[in-house]
Amino acid sequence: MNKNLRLCACCTVLFVAISVGLLIAVIVLAVQLEQLKDQQPQPRATNDWRKTPATPSVFDTLTESEITEIRDFLHSRPELNLVPVNRADMGSNYIYMMEPVLPKKTDVLRHLDSGGAMPARSARVSCFMGGENPPVIKEFIVSPVPNVAQYKDSDNPAERRPIPWHTRPSNPVELSAIDTALLKPVTKELFPILKETYGYWYHNCTDRCLVFNFVPRGIRDGDRHMLIWGFRSKIDGYYLWPVSLLLLVDVNGNDPTHYKLTRLYYENRAYGSTEELLAAYSTLPKHTYPFPTAGATYGSPDLRGERKANWKKLPKQTEPDGRRYTVDGQKVKYLDWEFNFRLRAVTGIQVMDIRFRGERLAYEISMADVAVYYSGNEPSGLLASFVDAGWSLGTLHQPLIKGYDCPENAAYFNNTFFESGTGKPRTYVDALCLFEQNTGLPVRRHRSIDFYNPDQSKYFYKFSMPGSVLILRGIPTVWNYDYIFDFVFHPNGVIEVKVASTGYIQTFTYPLGGNSPYGNFVNRDFGILANLHHHLFNVKVDFDIGGQQNRFETWDLQLENRTNPLAPEERWLQKRTAVNLRKTESEALIKYKFEEPKYYVMYNQQRNNTAGYARSYRIYANGFSKVMLPEGWYSENGIPWARHQVTVTKYKDNEDTTASIYNQADPYNPVKNFEKFYGDNEGIVDQDLVAWVSLGLQHIPVMEDIPVTTTPGKQLSVVLAPLNYFDEDPSMTSQDAIVDRP
Repeated sequence: MNKNLRLCACCTVLFVAISVGLLIAVIVLAVQLEQLKDQQPQPRATNDWRKTPATPSVFDTLTESEITEIRDFLHSRPELNLVPVNRADMGSNYIYMMEPVLPKKTDVLRHLDSGGAMPARSARVSCFMGGENPPVIKEFIVSPVPNVAQYKDSDNPAERRPIPWHTRPSNPVELSAIDTALLKPVTKELFPILKETYGYWYHNCTDRCLVFNFVPRGIRDGDRHMLIWGFRSKIDGYYLWPVSLLLLVDVNGNDPTHYKLTRLYYENRAYGSTEELLAAYSTLPKHTYPFPTAGATYGSPDLRGERKANWKKLPKQTEPDGRRYTVDGQKVKYLDWEFNFRLRAVTGIQVMDIRFRGERLAYEISMADVAVYYSGNEPSGLLASFVDAGWSLGTLHQPLIKGYDCPENAAYFNNTFFESGTGKPRTYVDALCLFEQNTGLPVRRHRSIDFYNPDQSKYFYKFSMPGSVLILRGIPTVWNYDYIFDFVFHPNGVIEVKVASTGYIQTFTYPLGGNSPYGNFVNRDFGILANLHHHLFNVKVDFDIGGQQNRFETWDLQLENRTNPLAPEERWLQKRTAVNLRKTESEALIKYKFEEPKYYVMYNQQRNNTAGYARSYRIYANGFSKVMLPEGWYSENGIPWARHQVTVTKYKDNEDTTASIYNQADPYNPVKNFEKFYGDNEGIVDQDLVAWVSLGLQHIPVMEDIPVTTTPGKQLSVVLAPLNYFDEDPSMTSQDAIVDRP
């Protein structure tokens, strides 16, 4: 009996042990399966966002079929005499660029807010009319899109008309003509010098070829000159391998046989012709540069050092319940936010019709213009002032690297545009990304402690809310630089526009020896200098706070000298605010001064919160920067928007951006001059207003910018924050927060 009981007890214990073991195994397996589920990639957004948008929108950009339809329609008009770009020469008429044009804002708002019919879409087409006498640039408005039926001249009072021929952006037709008429003959004549000096040349080259960068930029208004300087090729980071040869060529007119070499600059000396240089060469001190070492050079992005066997992978972010945002064509909904987005060929990302809890805060927030101005000893650095819209920033948004440029679980979108070099539609897949990200910084938190209790570990309550934001990102590559543009939507009604600079620094040669006041050497053996430069960005903010009847004022912080009530015989210094309503456009030209701190406030006088304050938004910038060039000095005229850190103007449909593809070639008398936006000094009280905010970054490159410049310390932002717009922090409704009461 006892033996049977013991056996039964043993069996029971064994059964319980097996059951507990199985239960533990099931729990572990369930946890592992859940973890594996979290690690699975989220469903990808379709890449065909431009081909089959779920819901047509007034903000839609052009599809491939629409681009083809517009091109074919204009080619069919005999009076225009347009030819395909692959058959064009400098004496031809051909299409250079096209982009959609937004309808009038009043028509768009009538459609969005009152149920009116969707306004017809149209496109602006830029044509180089080299076949006319004299040659000229013409822009046409083509409509409707789709089903194009008509075109008309684009008569924009905000721009010069007619558009001068010399202001055209560089393009493959012209570059081919320059190459044939000038570059090949000139470099062939200079072959002995090029080979002896650099070990690289241009004509009949194989593995030691020079490549050339072409920048349209004259010395004064009316010039059509091209700056051409060379780089060693077939090397990683060839931007870091310039040669000490610069050509300045006159390419006025439409006949390449009349193009001529104006000046050339070799080893810190200027010459009027190849003959002059060849004649002088035998008397010059010879400088023979070494040939770059085989394999990876200092411009290579490849890993340095040995790979570590125990290197752990990067942490990854998951979306346990799936995405918290939805995309319908180009419209995004995320928690309390709604907005549309689009890529404009000239300037890049535009965010349209931005709403929070159904109320429109802004009609448009976008990057309006980008520029970078260099300094240097040689003409290549001296004249290197780049207005990046001249290279059509929007078309430079190319495929992103998934999991690196953006998280793996991001939604990716295409970039479709008219490609000037082929005359056909071009689509870059995955050129924009959209993702939610935990910032790692709480939006708000507090621990309420009983400071009068000797036991300071006691608390009444504590709370925190993780910072999670939605980011729309694009990264255009403009020659050597990459700009990371982020449009960030915070849970408390804050919108942030951020830009970070990375990519290769632009280098020039400095064969004088010693140190340079224009930058730092990154390769002394080759006399390669990284020149100082100034990055500049202009952000457009078209606020619509409670409608279009807005005002702009500054809250000026002033020092007050007053009596201390607790010590009447003593004086007391402190700050106070003084509200300054800006009534005209000239009063709204703001130059930032540290001695005069201010809040920049846009508001609607007719819309108050429950405390009686006008519902407002504040403009705050991390990165105000002063242009040191005198106003009106030569190329400074090309970026008049950078003269003021904040400029507020009355909205006009034709003043849609500060950028122009034509200002690069002639900044001295620019086709689009931002001064005209406020030159009429209109009243801005209770009007539809636009704020233009300028940011900047002075960059003196150093060795740590090799191989590429890094983003930490090179980030700028414009923050648009509610100011008495709500009755309390709007994120108080977020279920992301936690409150802990003991």
